[in-house]
Amino acid sequence: MESGDHHRSPPIADPTALYRDRADRFDREAATRLGTVRLYGRLRLALFAATVAGAWILFAAGQGAAAWALMAVAAATFAFLVARHHVAQRRLFRARLMAGFNREGIARIGRRWSELPAPPTTPPQNDHDYADDLDLCGHASLLHLAGVCGTAPGRTTLQRWLFGRADPETIARRQAAAREMAGAYDFRDRLAAEARMMEGGGEGDGIDGFLAWAEGGAWLEGRWWVRVAGILLPAVNLTAIVLYSIGLVPVPAMVWPLVVSTLLYTRLRKGLNPNFDEADDGESGVRRFAPLLTVLAKAPLQSAYAVEILRRLGATPANDQQAEQGPARHPSPRTAPKEIATLRRLLDLSDARRSPLFHLPVAIVLFWDVHVLVALERWKTRSGSRVRGWLEAAGEAEALAALAALAADHPAWTFPVIDPGATTVRGKALGHPLLESATCVRNDVEVGPAGSFLLVTGSNMSGKSTLLKAVGINAVLAQAGGPVCARRLRMPPLRIVTSMRIEDSLVDGVSYFMAGLQRLRHVVDAARERGALYLLDEILQGTNSAERRIAARTVLRHLLATGAIGAVTTHDLTLADADDLIERAVAVHFTESVGSDDEGLTFDYRLRYGIATSTNALRLLELVGLGDGG
Repeated sequence: MESGDHHRSPPIADPTALYRDRADRFDREAATRLGTVRLYGRLRLALFAATVAGAWILFAAGQGAAAWALMAVAAATFAFLVARHHVAQRRLFRARLMAGFNREGIARIGRRWSELPAPPTTPPQNDHDYADDLDLCGHASLLHLAGVCGTAPGRTTLQRWLFGRADPETIARRQAAAREMAGAYDFRDRLAAEARMMEGGGEGDGIDGFLAWAEGGAWLEGRWWVRVAGILLPAVNLTAIVLYSIGLVPVPAMVWPLVVSTLLYTRLRKGLNPNFDEADDGESGVRRFAPLLTVLAKAPLQSAYAVEILRRLGATPANDQQAEQGPARHPSPRTAPKEIATLRRLLDLSDARRSPLFHLPVAIVLFWDVHVLVALERWKTRSGSRVRGWLEAAGEAEALAALAALAADHPAWTFPVIDPGATTVRGKALGHPLLESATCVRNDVEVGPAGSFLLVTGSNMSGKSTLLKAVGINAVLAQAGGPVCARRLRMPPLRIVTSMRIEDSLVDGVSYFMAGLQRLRHVVDAARERGALYLLDEILQGTNSAERRIAARTVLRHLLATGAIGAVTTHDLTLADADDLIERAVAVHFTESVGSDDEGLTFDYRLRYGIATSTNALRLLELVGLGDGG
């Protein structure tokens, strides 16, 4: 890592100012590195011109040997400059990316969605419990807000965490890692930079094929005679060539071993080439993970989850180094970056097949391909089964960094308590995570215990749906191991299931009302499992008020019978008037203030106890110019 990568500090109170300072710092670094890149470009051009001029002068003077020597030295120097130029360009690109990441941090805090990278396009399954209703995907979504992952494993892992729920022990370990990473700004920027530098290179192309090769059996296993031939025939061939060269044996004595080698190699190449192709298929994608894995292997992290990731990469955590010193220490597996570098060198050796004029003589005389395949299968035996784990570890580190970024961006957020003994979801100053802090109104909310339900009433646009989504998204973040938009949040492990956005389907011949019924059946079935949180927004629209009220009450009775906890919004102020429901409904509401004709309606989005006493549909109709004055 470069200087500063080991700096770790707790999240600060003004992350916007910090991100602005860091962006300026990386801009200055990028300007310096741009000068270095241009310098190497000029040196390469000057070296080329000087070499051409010098060689021309020397050849003209009849000093051919000196001219060739000059060109040889110049070629070596040019190769060195090319390598340094490439390193300088990569550092310039990284500095620009890191400046951009910090500006993205400012955009995240301000919820300026258009300035953030596009979120993943993979939609959730149609019958997912909550992903669509709670705005997990798409523009201005939770994945858009937390989407700092730059690799396919990172995006997949974060999406899996948000689309599912972890057990309390795993949640606690993720929280500790995210809390630690929140203050590791340099590490997170460097990790994100290396991940983003892989974009556009098709890092996922062919990786599945490569994993199939890496985790598969060895082709040479059981073909012991190939290994023997690879040892004996090169020795015989070289001996015959040397003896013929010094005149000790006739031509046939040299030719016959080569003929035998040619025939055997011709037979073997049908099995050798597919193995090389399988190994090379996708290796370029795995190879691009090497810089990112190097950053991870040197991560300045000590939380239990981070240490586990380091060990999966073969790295030794800093707090374990002293304990592992001494003669009794068992040898550790080579780290993932070193093993990928070894694989790269081996596959570079196999690339000789692409130059037939060079490859065929070497392959026949030395059995080059056999030796390379032996080394590749030795690598496969040693590390092939670990590659998938390396990529998964990288994905988990990126997902943790995404949760950590949420904590760093929002110092007023907190990490919740997941308590298996809790009977309610209890949030203190709970707000909607996708709203900018300046406009986010927070409320104290409690959902549960079993046998009751939160009944949320209020007029249009007053905040009912937003409250339900706030409860749901914070519960999702909590069970993914992330921070939540609340001063405090305590909840039991819960299966979250929602019914908010209902769509009819012309293709399937499903009406709006029937689609709502099918979704409610899914909710009730899910609630029958132990430990569920249901969130229902304006259920069973699409039919007349009388039948809707009866049907909604029936659904509520089914849900109350399951022992689940939940919240329901409604415009129908008489929904819970039934004797068996009124005692079990915890009524809360939002309201509005009516101003003058010019001021219209205003909302404070504050939650109050009791049933709403006002409506505003006709007033809103007037405000948009559709009132009839009647």
